[in-house]
Amino acid sequence: MSLIKLTGITKRYRMGDETVFALDHVSMAVEPSEFVAIVGPSGSGKSTLMNIIGCLDAPDEGEYILDGENVSALPDRELAILRNRKIGFVFQHFNLLGKLSAFENVELPLIYQGVRSASRKEMVTEVMEKVGLTARLKHRPNQLSGGQQQRVAIARALVTRPSLILADEPTGNLDSKSGREVMDTFHHLHKMGNTILLITHNNRIAAEAQRMLSIQDGKVTCPEDYLSMEREAERRQTSGTDKEVRGA
Repeated sequence: MSLIKLTGITKRYRMGDETVFALDHVSMAVEPSEFVAIVGPSGSGKSTLMNIIGCLDAPDEGEYILDGENVSALPDRELAILRNRKIGFVFQHFNLLGKLSAFENVELPLIYQGVRSASRKEMVTEVMEKVGLTARLKHRPNQLSGGQQQRVAIARALVTRPSLILADEPTGNLDSKSGREVMDTFHHLHKMGNTILLITHNNRIAAEAQRMLSIQDGKVTCPEDYLSMEREAERRQTSGTDKEVRGA
């Protein structure tokens, strides 16, 4: 059974008299323990797709099955409960609390869930070991590098033992060295059996995943189709430039 199954997912927005399809009948699936990347340019529908998969928004049409449960039309309260139980989020901006230590930042979701103190300590220590930061438990965010801060954010996403890690542009704010650290962490977690869905505009980052999907104009396509569209856009741009030069 697929962990994620989208069938005909559609999301529309009104812009004046015009209807814009942010997602246009998207169908896709992610299997348990897969590492899948969705790549696409700005405005392609990546954020809308992430919001729906992350139970932060609901589609106008279509069916979304998450871990065997139809979540397409759940009310906000039930979506929030499901989101907190099933999904661990990693964002481009680390969203760490500056006054708290790395340990305390990772511990927060467990406090909200009412987990006992002794269990919290054990669970936080376990995930910090998984991301290679056991020596940084007492450090505050401003004492950590960008890559280390993102790994703390990954540990925070992992600590509740979710079914899915949903990462939105996780290397977008990092230099190449820190980005490498974060991607190595994802590879390590994938080898341990975690399901990871990574959303990015960076083809190089997406190519590191076990499987890559592409999104363009609200439609999910295979990578070859996406690259063909990029080449066609470049060809048209070059052709237009040539015409301008000849006209000059």
